[in-house]
Amino acid sequence: MNFLQKILTALQLGRHIKNSNSGKTFEEQYNETGAFSYDETGFTITYEDIKETIQWKDITELNAYKTDLFTTDRIDMEIVYGDKHITISEELPGWHLFIRKTKEEFPEIDKEWDVKIIFPAFATNYTTIYKRDS
Repeated sequence: MNFLQKILTALQLGRHIKNSNSGKTFEEQYNETGAFSYDETGFTITYEDIKETIQWKDITELNAYKTDLFTTDRIDMEIVYGDKHITISEELPGWHLFIRKTKEEFPEIDKEWDVKIIFPAFATNYTTIYKRDS
């Protein structure tokens, strides 16, 4: 294994869940539920070894940021609920629909946060997009 392959392999060990959207059109990805299922009170994320059910009312904070992957950026979101949190990324199938649902569920979220966070490139742009009032 050459030097570059060793570095790339080591970097990928800490990556988020792999994207299983390969081969799908953007429209298909944009509208799929993917790893999420929804009901009137919340959602469940089921993917690989993860299964977590979260009620919308239990979410206290949503934080978004970019992770620099050297040649590209990845948008990540930390969902804080109670004394727990889970981090998902735009690579998770169903991401687009989940983002639309959060904007519907929490009207105070800036509807353009996901566009604004993109620039400037390779900057973390850590942003709290939702924080429940105490």
